Amino acid sequence: MIKLIKHRGIHNNEIKENTYEAIKLALNSDKYIGCEFDVRETKDHEFIINHDSLYDGKLISNLSYNELPKYMPRLLDILKINSQKIFLIEIKNISSFSNFIKLLNKFKNKNIYVMSFSNNLINKINIENKTYKVGILNYVLNTTDNNKYDFIAILNSLLNDNIINTLKNKEIFSYGLLEKHKYKNVFYITDN
Repeated sequence: MIKLIKHRGIHNNEIKENTYEAIKLALNSDKYIGCEFDVRETKDHEFIINHDSLYDGKLISNLSYNELPKYMPRLLDILKINSQKIFLIEIKNISSFSNFIKLLNKFKNKNIYVMSFSNNLINKINIENKTYKVGILNYVLNTTDNNKYDFIAILNSLLNDNIINTLKNKEIFSYGLLEKHKYKNVFYITDN
């Protein structure tokens, strides 16, 4: 069985991506084993779900939560969704690492995975006794120290038997254009 993770939730003309509704639909769908979504931090240290760094021409990190539209949910509200599926969090921009860690650790019963393109950022939340898994988005194999991560996310076009064998002790997430789902042990992040 192919393991699909829905990229930014189930969205359409009526439901925006990375919204509470889109993520909840994905988590409730029989087609997907989880949902990927993006997290940013506001000026007043709320962790919100949004891909882009700007809202209305202003940096989200310079705005308070109340200055943002209500369709941008807080991470707290997403993690309260009743589901045992994978909550795959891509960190776009956060600075309050201890608050982020405390929030994640409140949801010990959830299946939380946290990733970023930044090794330094992930290393700050890769603490002992964490209740979540950490990984690196490794689109150009930007690290050789894979042992400190629980999983790796890699472009689908880079997946081959050699990479799969090299990372055999890691969970592997694949993203990008998914022409094929060749490997059964890989989680595929998809827009389909």
